[in-house]
Amino acid sequence: MSEIYNKNETRDKNETHDKSETYDTNGTCDKNEIHSRNEAYSRNETYSYIGKYRIIRQLGRGGEGAVYLAADEDLGRQVAVKRAASGLKQEAEFLQRLSHPMLPVVYELTWDGAWYLVMEYIRGDTLRGYIERNGYAGPRQALDWAAQLADVLCYLHERKTPVIYRDLKPDNLIVCPDGRLRLVDFGGAAQHSFDGHGARRMAATPGYAAPEQTGEGGTDGGCSIYADGGCGIYADERSDIYALGRVLYYIVTASDPAKPPYTMFSVRSFQPLLPAAFEKMIVKCMNREPEKRYQVAADVKKAVLRCRRQRLVLRKKSFVRMVEQKVWLTEGQEEEIRPEKFVQYS
Repeated sequence: MSEIYNKNETRDKNETHDKSETYDTNGTCDKNEIHSRNEAYSRNETYSYIGKYRIIRQLGRGGEGAVYLAADEDLGRQVAVKRAASGLKQEAEFLQRLSHPMLPVVYELTWDGAWYLVMEYIRGDTLRGYIERNGYAGPRQALDWAAQLADVLCYLHERKTPVIYRDLKPDNLIVCPDGRLRLVDFGGAAQHSFDGHGARRMAATPGYAAPEQTGEGGTDGGCSIYADGGCGIYADERSDIYALGRVLYYIVTASDPAKPPYTMFSVRSFQPLLPAAFEKMIVKCMNREPEKRYQVAADVKKAVLRCRRQRLVLRKKSFVRMVEQKVWLTEGQEEEIRPEKFVQYS
């Protein structure tokens, strides 16, 4: 990690220091951490820094660069620091202009031998990790997440200059402790007005990228416009909708479309109680032909709302049937124990 330099911090041996470094659930340091630089160590300590941020550990590394968990000791909070090989300034500019509950907050872009993006540290597990550990999500959780994802896509696509995320997948979604999703890693995002050269550099994750992104879509969806050998050649709002369908399929089946055997079965074969309309919506999102998908994210959002209403209706009907059954059973028991005549004794 050559880009990170070390600092030796020598403290007065006569002073004491609590070595515990704990953080609350909001990502802020406790009092021990806030005052750590004013407290003393009984020996020399060596830390790695990026600018003013003390590195705690590496969170991950991908094609777009490494991400570190770091401590902002001036403000007493944890942050995520990302170094990207390319496109970092574009990502920073995107995020600084965006404001949505599902998106991370950008604090600054800093230089320390390379450009680093400092942003909100989002606690939780990736959606992939969550599903691998807990199995597929039930109807209620799946519909809640579908509504959240459709809402953030609406926000991105309906901007004056639409933003196409282009790399929606379980690894780029964080399940927070409160159960809500957060969308991270905008390294693959682009504005809808990007030119041909920008289109050729787009991310395309197998199993989640739309056919037109990987060159498999023929001339559908404008794929022939930027043909360059079939490597991420075109994407628009409908490409994000395709990826949304794939993510939802993974959520309700725990079957990763990016892994063997690559066969996609009926959603309701995994969850028979899932609303039929929900399965129909997922299938429509995943249609290989862009013209046959939902054309805008707002239509997906409306479809999710209809599915939630259908589920509520089904739950009410099930409850009524359950009550009727209990009443019928109770009446039957009363008939069985009711004597046909009373015997009087004198």
